[in-house]
Amino acid sequence: EETTIVRLDVPDNESIANPVADLDTVGDVRASLAGIREGAGSGSRSERWLGDLRAVEAEKRGAEEEELNDPRSPLHPVRVYKELGEILDRNAVVVGDGGDFVSYAGRFIDTYEPGCWMDPGPFGCLGAGPGQAIGAKVAHPDRQVCLLLGDGAFGFAGMEFDTMARHGLGVVGVMGNNGIWALEHHPMKFLYGYSVAAELRPETRYDELVETLGCEGVIVREPDELRPALEKAFSSGVPTLVNVITDPEVVYPRKSNLA
Repeated sequence: EETTIVRLDVPDNESIANPVADLDTVGDVRASLAGIREGAGSGSRSERWLGDLRAVEAEKRGAEEEELNDPRSPLHPVRVYKELGEILDRNAVVVGDGGDFVSYAGRFIDTYEPGCWMDPGPFGCLGAGPGQAIGAKVAHPDRQVCLLLGDGAFGFAGMEFDTMARHGLGVVGVMGNNGIWALEHHPMKFLYGYSVAAELRPETRYDELVETLGCEGVIVREPDELRPALEKAFSSGVPTLVNVITDPEVVYPRKSNLA
């Protein structure tokens, strides 16, 4: 209730459906926000706030070290992102197409430039990833394009690896293959003690499938196999799927609403 609401728009705002603002302003949005930033300054209040945020982030990142360096086989999904994060360029375009595997990516893949991260969105429309990756590689042929795939998501549009091969698009797909629809399987197990229609065939050789389409494929079962596989995939210039076998027992940490 103590918040002051200021509305900024290019023309006079004629909306009556929105809450009434305490102050209506008109002006160029970019210039206005820049002026607000300069007027606010860095000040001791902002510095304390930023310091608090950095302390919380450092604590959270410190708690992630165990998962980032997890030596298990099949791999912990977070271990995949440790290795991948050390290989991706700052301007790499990363496309997410999956459930839990991509949820982890949202936490561990750093983005430095606009347009470098695309994912299924809040409604999880799986299958959009390969098309997005194709478009990104056509638009930016000299940049790394990394397609993150769950094995469930691959079933929607995996044949687009044929399109990548025919058009010579060196997209690198990195798959977290745990043999389940984890986003459905684990919540159902939690709620009911069993899951329905959420199991896939374990360790399916999707890497061999894309090879029949003219791409390269490699399977990764051990953590020390991952880095060489990723380095080769990104340097080859050929569309490649790195099929990483991940642990189906790893449960993505969710809030109580399971969303």
